[in-house]
Amino acid sequence: MKLIKTALMATSLTVLSANVFAGQYFSTSGNLVERSGTRTIQTEPVGTAQEAYKLGLEQLQSLNNSTPQELIRDLRIASIDIDRRKVHLNENGYITVKELMNADGELLYKGQVNVSYHYAERVSNN
Repeated sequence: MKLIKTALMATSLTVLSANVFAGQYFSTSGNLVERSGTRTIQTEPVGTAQEAYKLGLEQLQSLNNSTPQELIRDLRIASIDIDRRKVHLNENGYITVKELMNADGELLYKGQVNVSYHYAERVSNN
């Protein structure tokens, strides 16, 4: 009975530690990690808040229809190891309007498009 217990214990330890030892000697490159971020894009200043909302909505719709490569460019996602096929906007984008006054005392309005996004990035185990 004692011999069976010892054999089972040795087998269990070998099986459980094999993964640890293998990880030290074999590099598995190409692992993907999910990253996320937010970005605010401002429109050009216009004369009314309604125009600013309209420009913001057009910009948001344009982003929603963009390819992953266009999103990388437009959202300025800076990553060397990004998986360029896996960049997506989240569904909670919204528009706000910022009121400002120029040096001549004129009120102007800028649409602000607020989006969040996620993408896959490759990480190496080196």
